[in-house]
Formats: sequence, structure tokens, C-alpha cells
Amino acid sequence: MFSIGWIGNVDVVLRKSADFLKIGSCAFHRYPLPHSERVYMKNYVARGELDDAEFPPSRRKLHPLPRTPILLGGERIYKYPRRHYDIRGPETINHLLRHNQFGIQALEGGELLIGHLDMIRNTINRKINEKRMFAVWRIPGPWKPKTQRSLGKRMGGGKADIHHYVTPVRAYRIIVELGGYLDWREASYILSGVANLLPFGARFVSQDLLDTESKLEAYVAEKNVNPFYPPGKALLGNYAGSRSFISPWHMEWGSTSFK
Repeated sequence: MFSIGWIGNVDVVLRKSADFLKIGSCAFHRYPLPHSERVYMKNYVARGELDDAEFPPSRRKLHPLPRTPILLGGERIYKYPRRHYDIRGPETINHLLRHNQFGIQALEGGELLIGHLDMIRNTINRKINEKRMFAVWRIPGPWKPKTQRSLGKRMGGGKADIHHYVTPVRAYRIIVELGGYLDWREASYILSGVANLLPFGARFVSQDLLDTESKLEAYVAEKNVNPFYPPGKALLGNYAGSRSFISPWHMEWGSTSFK
């Protein structure tokens, strides 16, 4: 099959044999090559993370939120007071993930402008793959009116005109959710950058992270031998006159970690 002159050159014989047998010749080289002549692409799937997900029926990308609240016939916009109560304390209703996958959670209270909401929508819609991912809002559009006087205007004359609208957010509120066929690495790449650009502290969360934190809190509450734990117990008993250093809201929240 080979000529006599090739017998002395082992490398040439092995190369010709590999070409004849249609085999990748990289295994027959005496010295390793800096590249492989045949590359087989394989998509590896992390088991246990890509489970069946329920997609929303309408659309999978974030829809634009209205800049001003939508009014029905005969309604009018009223001027609001500051109402800091809207951003104080923890969120007790919308603090869990509905789709049990990934999302952005606020760590403190604050107000979102329409520019922040557009930034969230544009960034997430640009990075997600609509064929296997979806994103949904967990907050309404701007509805709370904020008044502002023009520059250089004198004081007096009643409350100023409405300048813009905001969306108040409390601590632990879920702002947006991301789901579909993706793992936590891909979701963190999409949502972590958005969370860092918000006007208040926020973080990327997953359902596994929230479950782990709840189990850890239950374990600490069960194994803690401190007689003053939880802090609400000392406040309720007014130990050492502790109520004089807090506001009445801390009694309602059961913690002094909120402003």
C-alpha cells in the first residue's frame, strides 16, 4: 500500500495511514500540534437548572411603562404630599418571586423615575434571547406625582405644579423577574448590571438564594440562646428604656434596620 521509500519515515507513514482511514491525524503526531484538525461542538446542559418553565401568554420582553398614570373619563390628577411612608419599612406583599427563578430585589426604599424604568427595559430586552427567556415587570408605572418649583421663583403662592411622576419602592420589593430556559450564571450577567445602576441598593436574587436565606433565619431563630433575640422582644418589653431611642414605626416593623 505504501512505497519502500516511506518505510524509514514513521511520521509520513502514520500521516498517510490516518488520511487513508479518515481519522483525525492529531493522535498520530510524534509532537503535539498547537491546534486540533477536528473539533466537535457539544452543548453541555447543567442538570437540575433547566427545568420546565411557564412562559407568559402575551409577550416575553418587557413592555414600555407609561410616563404618566392613565386616567379614566372624568378623572383628574391630584397633588400628593410627600408621603415618605410609601418608601419606609419592608415590603410584605410583593417580596417573593412568582415564577420561582430569578429577579432583582430592592435592599432599601427609594423612588424610580421613568428614566430608570426605561434603562431596565432597554438593557434586559437587549440581552435576553426571546426564544428561550422571558422578563416581566413586578412594579407599576410612575403614579405618584412630585411637585417642583421653577428655578428662581419666589416662595409662597400655594403648592407648586406637578413636575413628574415616580414609582415608590420599599425594601425587599421585587422589581423585575427573569425566567425561562437559562441558568443562574446567564441570569446574573443580565440582571446584576441593572441592579447596580438603580438609585438605591438592589441585588440579583434567585429562588434558591431566597430559600437558603429563609432556612438560615429559621435556624438562627431556633438555635439562638440570646435572651434578647429577636430585637422586637426587647423593644416590646421596653428593656433599659429602649423605646425612647426609636420611632413608633420600629415597633410596627419589629426591627431597627429600616429608616
